[in-house]
Amino acid sequence: MKTGFVMYASSVSRLSDFYSHVFALNKVEGDNSYALLADGDFELVLLETEASKTVSDLHSPRASTPIKPTFFINTSLEIISEMIKNKGGSVFPPKNWEFGGRKVCDAHDCEGNIFQLRIDQDA
Repeated sequence: MKTGFVMYASSVSRLSDFYSHVFALNKVEGDNSYALLADGDFELVLLETEASKTVSDLHSPRASTPIKPTFFINTSLEIISEMIKNKGGSVFPPKNWEFGGRKVCDAHDCEGNIFQLRIDQDA
């Protein structure tokens, strides 16, 4: 089954750059108002609307959002943390835990959207 996630952005170009860099997602198509990023069986659609451009605090994690995308990766926590930091996001230190045979931690992107990393034990 192919899966995907739609996320609203105050800057589709900034958010597209973040997710392309951190998770190696390829930009399939887009314009000033949206971007379709994909890799294998996953698609991330970023939408910039008038309402999403009015987010007042882009640098604080939005913990009240009732949904959290999860990315399964095979990159060490140290490397992925640096990639996220370089693009304006942050991994929540020092909280990480084991779940389903993976190391798990939460992070946020350059607009404060919280996501979860599930890291292979071999990474």
